[in-house]
Amino acid sequence: MNILESWHEFIERVRRFFRSRGYLEVSTAVLLKYPNIDTNIDPIKVKLRLRGKEETFWLQTSPEYSMKKLLALYKRSIFQIAKVFRDREYTSIHRPEFHMLEWYKVGEDYRYLIREIKDLLRELFGFEEFRELPLQVAFEEFLGIQVEEEEKALKESLSKAGIHFEESDDWETLFFRAYIELERKLDSEVPTFLYNFPKPLCALAKIRENLAERFELFYKGVELANGWTEETDPEEIRSRLAKEAKKRNLPLDKEFISAHRSIPPCSGCSIGLDRLFMLWIGASDLDTLEKRLFYPSFPL
Repeated sequence: MNILESWHEFIERVRRFFRSRGYLEVSTAVLLKYPNIDTNIDPIKVKLRLRGKEETFWLQTSPEYSMKKLLALYKRSIFQIAKVFRDREYTSIHRPEFHMLEWYKVGEDYRYLIREIKDLLRELFGFEEFRELPLQVAFEEFLGIQVEEEEKALKESLSKAGIHFEESDDWETLFFRAYIELERKLDSEVPTFLYNFPKPLCALAKIRENLAERFELFYKGVELANGWTEETDPEEIRSRLAKEAKKRNLPLDKEFISAHRSIPPCSGCSIGLDRLFMLWIGASDLDTLEKRLFYPSFPL
């Protein structure tokens, strides 16, 4: 089987998995009037001329906003395989354009998603062994440090662990310096779920007992999935997004915020499919896919 046939089989197996579980496949717009607002992810601005007037649009960094508007309308479990675009991302496992699998399960929390992802990985890879670690436990086990809530205490922990930081770093920057070191140590053959993130890193996840009901999945040191129990209070969503929008000078999608008045209790997750396929065919980086599948070229 060549790489083109392998991609076809891979995508079909993913689709069959979700359809067999009652999810509806949806397709939403790639070009948006408002950008996704997400810490550390840069959206790409697009200028169009419509009816003789220049207007600003944004390429989606995730289909999240559009899919949640569908959730508010139809209240059904849905999934999508979408192209997404992100600025300032190009490494051996990052590309500015890639395929994202995103899905939302109505009536379930993040623990359900972890179980569901295990089933998906069993289907695709035949895995039977998995590991789940609270984030604090992972920091203690792999780095020997505590996830301190105070900036000064976190700096002391990083210093003791020999993790470089700048004195000017804020709490979030300090955390991600440690998190990058943690990612490097999650290189085992056992898929590992990290869960219960600190409140400042809640994104749009529900918070319980001062922890975000959020998880990330790693396999061979590669981050594959990011999911959480969805916060559905529109005022809480407004508060979180407004703060980030102001900091980054981005416009706010008020329709998206209002949609939370009608979104049912649910959980949502995204997986970078190019990375997952890369691992499925035994490749170590995205170059193979880019050269042989997504951007084929011929000598002139």
